[in-house]
Amino acid sequence: MEVDKLDHEIRVKEQEEEEEEEEEEVFYTPGPKELYDVRLEVLNYSLKQSAIRLQKLRQLKQSTTTTTPTTTLTTGIPSQDEINILKSRRQLNSNLSKYEIYGSQFIPGTTRTISNIKISNNDKYIACGSWDGSINLLNSQDLSIFKKTPSGFHNEKISGLSWNNNDNQLVSGDQNGLLLSSPIVSIKQAHNDRITKTLFHPINNLIISTSFDQTWKLWDLNKLSGQRDDLQCLVEQEGHSKPIFTGEIHPDGGLFMSGGLDGIVHIWDLRSGRSIVTLQKHMAGVYCLDWSPNGYQFVTGSGDCSLKIWDLRKLENNNSNNELYSIPAHTKLITDVKFYHQSRDIMQKQQQQQDQQQDQDHLLGSEFNDGKFLVSCSYDGDVNIWSSDNWIKIKSLRGHTDKVMSCDINSTGKWIVSSGWDRSIKLWK
Repeated sequence: MEVDKLDHEIRVKEQEEEEEEEEEEVFYTPGPKELYDVRLEVLNYSLKQSAIRLQKLRQLKQSTTTTTPTTTLTTGIPSQDEINILKSRRQLNSNLSKYEIYGSQFIPGTTRTISNIKISNNDKYIACGSWDGSINLLNSQDLSIFKKTPSGFHNEKISGLSWNNNDNQLVSGDQNGLLLSSPIVSIKQAHNDRITKTLFHPINNLIISTSFDQTWKLWDLNKLSGQRDDLQCLVEQEGHSKPIFTGEIHPDGGLFMSGGLDGIVHIWDLRSGRSIVTLQKHMAGVYCLDWSPNGYQFVTGSGDCSLKIWDLRKLENNNSNNELYSIPAHTKLITDVKFYHQSRDIMQKQQQQQDQQQDQDHLLGSEFNDGKFLVSCSYDGDVNIWSSDNWIKIKSLRGHTDKVMSCDINSTGKWIVSSGWDRSIKLWK
């Protein structure tokens, strides 16, 4: 009887411990009442955008499918549509393999690493953030300085930088946890530690910031709580066991992906506030990530020197998820990765359509190529271009004399920019 009693007590204790572990795994911070309206706004926006994206994918599929889709299977001979797609891919890879350094700029007065570089949606300007606290806007045509932020905005490392869709606001974060949205709002001590990423939501009035304090926060620019420098935080979300180093918002606006130095990637549903997927396949911290324009693929880059490609449709909320591909992409820590996103604003789309009508042979502006390549950079000093058809490296761009910290692709895919430890900005065409 004593053995049975002891066995029962052990089982009860184990059950209590399991329940405590389950409670510790999922933790949600209550939000203010205004959060409901924001979630509803994000829901409506994401449903609309996903419908547009899916319709575009269907039209693209229909345009590349002949009336006899089994031609290749039945005869072994590819259809004309398949031949055209192959030609487009080959032309794209050929164009990308010809990229060379086009320009280089050292910004006068900048004394430390250029840590962040972001191209405006209209491709006119390049925003550069430095570890000395300065932010410079460069003309994309010749890398000349267009504007420099006044002194006093940031005093420490710029570690987050993002344009809004209209290119009239720039949000940035620094070593001291100061978050700015120029020229309207500043948020003092937005986090308790260094801000690592700042992002404008496609809705434009929402900002997401990630930090070394192991949280990410959602801010609404329309809901100032009194003073101009006192912005209400709608969401403060924990979930990582180490600092959150990076994050990215889904093209539809409904999901947010965070990566931390714990090597874990969380995908959060902004419409409900829940973590829907947890990925734990990297052997070191996750330093960069990006969504593909197709909405279901994404890439993560890590201190283990690998890029991992994932398919959202095949993931579940457990620890058994596996990546589609793991690419030994660099020999040192990967600092940044970007999919090619075509036409990031309506004006650029219209301009590209005009260019395509004038030059049908130019394939970089084709919808076939949206998201069909990505760019990564690393502490090894290389900027690598990858095909997203087969995940094979097309070319390594070498020009920096030290670690490369950040990279970006313009919305036509005609040029790439990078910044590095050597305090230079490189333009590749």
